[in-house]
Amino acid sequence: MRRVTGALLIVLAAAAASTCDPGNARFPSVSFVTGSTGSDWYRIGAAIALHTNARVGGHPVTAVPGAGGISNPARVGLMPGDFGVSFLPFLRLAYEGSAPYTRAYPDLRHVASLIPNAFHLIVSPSLGLKSIAEIKQRQLGLRIGTGPPGSGEELLLREALGAHGITYADIRRWGGRIDLLGSGERADLYRDNHIDVIAFNSNPPSSVISELLISRPALFLPIDDETRRAMAARWHVRPMEMPASVYPQQNLVVSTVGMTFGIFTTVDMPDDLVYAMTAAIASQKSYLETVHVGFKGWQPRDMADNDGIEMHPGALKYYRERGWVTP
Repeated sequence: MRRVTGALLIVLAAAAASTCDPGNARFPSVSFVTGSTGSDWYRIGAAIALHTNARVGGHPVTAVPGAGGISNPARVGLMPGDFGVSFLPFLRLAYEGSAPYTRAYPDLRHVASLIPNAFHLIVSPSLGLKSIAEIKQRQLGLRIGTGPPGSGEELLLREALGAHGITYADIRRWGGRIDLLGSGERADLYRDNHIDVIAFNSNPPSSVISELLISRPALFLPIDDETRRAMAARWHVRPMEMPASVYPQQNLVVSTVGMTFGIFTTVDMPDDLVYAMTAAIASQKSYLETVHVGFKGWQPRDMADNDGIEMHPGALKYYRERGWVTP
């Protein structure tokens, strides 16, 4: 079955809105803060908004682009009344007010856990690079493309380099550069030989990465065990292994780190709207598989795994009805 594109989801959402009562005052109009336009998060958010709106008989939820996993909790926390997507470790840190956040956002609430993302560190074979440690040993002036500030891949890249005593300033001092860009922009730069290293934080197999690896040779750099332990202690990421042959040119198992992403909101979001979104997600596994292949290995009961973050009452009600959490 063909993957549902972001553009098609927007068209479908607009069509649904035209057939519903836009003046339905049952719920407020809210934003669903996702990822950059065209990203996996944006497509998934648009799909969930579409089915939530169909369930409530109106058009209260609109997917909008967001800056990333770190920024989204702060954005929603500062301006309550929206939904957002983030990684569960970042959501917990934002709730607590721990670094990288400078204040706590105690009104944040968990709605649903979705699928895990894995950190992909991809390099040109022409570099002859087999480990992150070699970057410092050879003082390589790499041309690196990663996500914008506040994104998961930008933080994970910075932390993986930092575990080996490498800073962005070092990369620049050695003659390289760091480009902080959306997923499509940095993929284009790698494809056109304008950068030699590219970082993503996506659920494998990512269509963007698969298409990229068809267009230009590439290798995956592993994250060594010591670095994975350091990152787990600091950021609550978990060790992951990407099986061989997930992507073109990837013939070996790749050791990396990952984080599960999920949906959150604030305590003042209406219980009925949160319940409707939770029910929409749980009932649409087959549809979500057409939006992103990562949902093939996901089960609706996984939604209730909140990683210790306080649940919104609307979501909790749904999970209790299904027996996925105990009263």
